[in-house]
Amino acid sequence: MLRADRTRESGKRKGGGLAVFVNDRWCNPGHITVKEQLCSRDIELLAVSMRPYYLPREFSHVIAITAYVPPSANADAACDSLHSVVSRLQTQSPRALLIISGDFNHASLDSTLPTFTQYVTCPTRDNKTLDLLYANAEEAYSSSPLPPLGRSDHNLVHLVPVYEPLVRREPPATRTVQRWSEESEEALKDCFESTVWEVICDDHGEDIDSLTTCITDYINFCVDNTVPTRTVRCFSNNKPWITSEIKAVLKQKRRAFKSRDKEELKRVQRELRGLIRNGKDSYRQKMENQLQQNNVGEVWRGLRTISGHKHQNSLPGRDVRWANELNHFFNRFDSAMRQSDTSDTSHLLYSPCSLLPTPNNSIQYTLNTRLQPVSVNHPG
Repeated sequence: MLRADRTRESGKRKGGGLAVFVNDRWCNPGHITVKEQLCSRDIELLAVSMRPYYLPREFSHVIAITAYVPPSANADAACDSLHSVVSRLQTQSPRALLIISGDFNHASLDSTLPTFTQYVTCPTRDNKTLDLLYANAEEAYSSSPLPPLGRSDHNLVHLVPVYEPLVRREPPATRTVQRWSEESEEALKDCFESTVWEVICDDHGEDIDSLTTCITDYINFCVDNTVPTRTVRCFSNNKPWITSEIKAVLKQKRRAFKSRDKEELKRVQRELRGLIRNGKDSYRQKMENQLQQNNVGEVWRGLRTISGHKHQNSLPGRDVRWANELNHFFNRFDSAMRQSDTSDTSHLLYSPCSLLPTPNNSIQYTLNTRLQPVSVNHPG
């Protein structure tokens, strides 16, 4: 049990506070640490970091945040304080599973943390849902009510995990990789030395584009016929620094665990930690070399792979009024310039963004990028 006793900063005379109970069969007590603790008139908060025995590979660890918002608290101030804590924790641990639960009363995190999902769908006190649970993972839990505990006036909420790991949701991708070796390099050199390059170059004359395409296709043809290939399966939850050597040691670790050989298991674990450390260093050096070579595209692709970011092309589901508010906000300086300018400059003004109504009530944006030329008269 981890406690966060109420202090005088809460403005209350009676005692109380927050508590987090962790089952020892789910997580080792030595892998539990308190990350944040806050007590004010608007919110009481306790953030605990845990590394359970089993966790899907896409999550590094679990951070559970327990919060209590008093009925007399300022909901906006409480949400701002919670948002600051969550942002700081996400910056420190971008791959952690964040769970926020507690009695929120009149406060809501739907607009403060729009990327989080709220999972409590049943009433928790009379006909009201005051106790909520947010998580930064979709389709993670299903809720059901239980009778109150002791003399409490709040119902218990039973949350059943329904999360499906990423490796099960996305099938493995099949790729063909080339297996380079000294023998394959020598065979490729012999192929190039036996090639009559004049025959390839004479047919194209001075057409440099056609000559470049022909030579490139011929080199790729020689590589495909000389270098052996192998078909591999790439799982969606594999990290970019995981190599075939690390996978082999992982299999040794499973065999040692099944054989219950503790000494062999310790040895394999030490070897595995060293290989993972070397793999991360190699991948870091690869990213740095790409950055030094101005290969920005590969760097961003690598960062997206590490962070698990996926590009979303769809626009958020909002109404036309919200879109108009955004339009007025981002063009407020242009509007002020129009009002302050007394000269006839209507031919220089343009509408940067306009909304078009559609039959299905969706929003379409049109951007006007045609600017009129501006003439400047210098005095004298």
